[in-house]
Amino acid sequence: MPRLVDETKMHRIKDAAIELIVKNGYGGASISSIAKKAGVAEGYLYRYYNGKQDLITDLLYSRVNVLIQELELLLVSCSDVKSLLFQMYQRIFEIADNQPEHIKFIHVLMHDYNFQISDEQRKQIKMICSKVIAKGISNKEINPNITEEEIYLMTVIYPIEMINMRMKNFFGNKKWLNTDIIRLTDFCFNALK
Repeated sequence: MPRLVDETKMHRIKDAAIELIVKNGYGGASISSIAKKAGVAEGYLYRYYNGKQDLITDLLYSRVNVLIQELELLLVSCSDVKSLLFQMYQRIFEIADNQPEHIKFIHVLMHDYNFQISDEQRKQIKMICSKVIAKGISNKEINPNITEEEIYLMTVIYPIEMINMRMKNFFGNKKWLNTDIIRLTDFCFNALK
C-alpha cells in the first residue's frame, strides 16, 4: 500500500534542511537536527530519503530545475540575448527577495564539492547555453567564440555571487534596485561581446 505523504511535514523538512545548510553548511546539518527543527521524528525522514545526501541532492535538484525552466522559457520568449539576461536576472533577484534562503542554499552548495547538479541537468544547461549562443551569433550580439560555460557563468553564477555579496553587506550595500539589474545586464552582456 503506498504511503501517504504529509505535505506540511515535507515542507517543514525541506525548509529546515535549507535553513540549516545555509546557517551551518552541509557538514553542520545532520538528519537529527533537520528532523528536530522540522518537528518530525528522524524515522519520518528515512521513509522518504536514504539519508542527508539524498535529501539535500533532491533540494538542490529542484532549485536548479527552477532556474533551468526559467532559462528555457526566456529562450523562447526573448528575441535577443540582452533581454534574456535582463529578465533572467530579474527572476533571480525576485527569488532572492521572496525566498532569500533558497538563493543562499544554492550559493552554499555551489561551493561544496560534495554536490554537483545531475548529469541530466548539466546536459539541459549546456543545450540551453548552446541555444543562447546560437541566438546571440544569429543576432550579431555576442562573440562567436563564447562558450557554454561562459554563458552559464554570466547568466546564473555571476548574479548569484552578486546577490550573496549584497546579502553579506560586503561593500556596505545590502539591497538591490532595478538599476542594479540594469547595470548587471550591461556588464554581463558586454562581457559576452
